[in-house]
Amino acid sequence: MINWPVNQPTLSHGEITLRPLREEDISAVYEACQDPTISAFTRVPYPYEKEMAEEFVRGSDLSYRSHQGIVFAIEKAGVFAGTIGLHGIQLTDHCAEVGYWIEKSHRGSGLCTAALQSILDFSLNIMAFRRVEGMADFNNFASQRVMERAGMVRDALLRNRVTKPNGDQIDMVLFSIVKN
Repeated sequence: MINWPVNQPTLSHGEITLRPLREEDISAVYEACQDPTISAFTRVPYPYEKEMAEEFVRGSDLSYRSHQGIVFAIEKAGVFAGTIGLHGIQLTDHCAEVGYWIEKSHRGSGLCTAALQSILDFSLNIMAFRRVEGMADFNNFASQRVMERAGMVRDALLRNRVTKPNGDQIDMVLFSIVKN
């Protein structure tokens, strides 16, 4: 059985903090998502409008309370650096999918790997998920390395798995980690 805390917790991992999104994060989410690299490798649309950031931030609490998803802001030294969360949650199968993006000035610092390790530990050891999956665009080598460094294993190449907003069909690489 999944252990879903009543209130979304705040997690710490070294110098980073994963915390629930707040109203004051709207501007930071909006600004970060102006970077076309985020939309190139995620389902974040481009161009990204301010209303999209408002909906994302304000909808995160409802998503948590309805057991559909968990979104954390990633902070380093009190500065917003990105988001990480669980979606595609299958409570009866004890399985979820992790997704993340990092604001461009924080990339390449190990921050994303630390955030992923933190949410994987929380997912497997506190919430009691038995499997957490992650998918990366076949061409997103940085994200694939993050998952490998965090202890996830490459399971498969999923051909034509995702349709981008422009209609392109792309391959995804599936990673997972399982509770022993």
